[in-house]
Amino acid sequence: MSSIGERIKKSRNDKGLSLRELASRVDLSASFLSQIEQGKASPSIENLKKIATSLDVKVSYLIEDEEETKNMEVVKRNERKYIESVDSNTKMALLTTSNIDKTMEPILYEIGPNGESGRSFYTHNGEEFIFILEGSLDVYIDEVVHSLNEGDSLYFKSSQKHRFKNSTDKLTRAIWVVNPPTF
Repeated sequence: MSSIGERIKKSRNDKGLSLRELASRVDLSASFLSQIEQGKASPSIENLKKIATSLDVKVSYLIEDEEETKNMEVVKRNERKYIESVDSNTKMALLTTSNIDKTMEPILYEIGPNGESGRSFYTHNGEEFIFILEGSLDVYIDEVVHSLNEGDSLYFKSSQKHRFKNSTDKLTRAIWVVNPPTF
């Protein structure tokens, strides 16, 4: 299995982009992007989405092995593939894989103390639903803060500027459903 960095580099090369060109498109330095490609740094969730969008691939392509498309699947707890952004103190796991034909994408987020999606807001097409399993999460939508606690949920259009942050000293776990799939 190739790493996230190797897949980014392959996709970048397939598109005929230099490190500097891709870095400029995603508002990162070429040296940081090079470190990501070499596996010496990990991108934030926000930056991973920007990179995938700029390379015209789904995030799942960057984090999973490609397999044959299916119409249904079971993913056991011990089979989940996590991606971790150390800088953002956030881990996420797809609750399905990209090899199933789907119109929604359920994701398990584990957001550590002071973890966040990134400092910048982002937008994309579609809609999102969040359900807080444990802990608390501040979700910023169009610069309005929605403080969610265990058992709370939130639905919003992804075209609105959004980001999230766990402002507590405890782990937050949330189910996040995105339509259409972006990962």
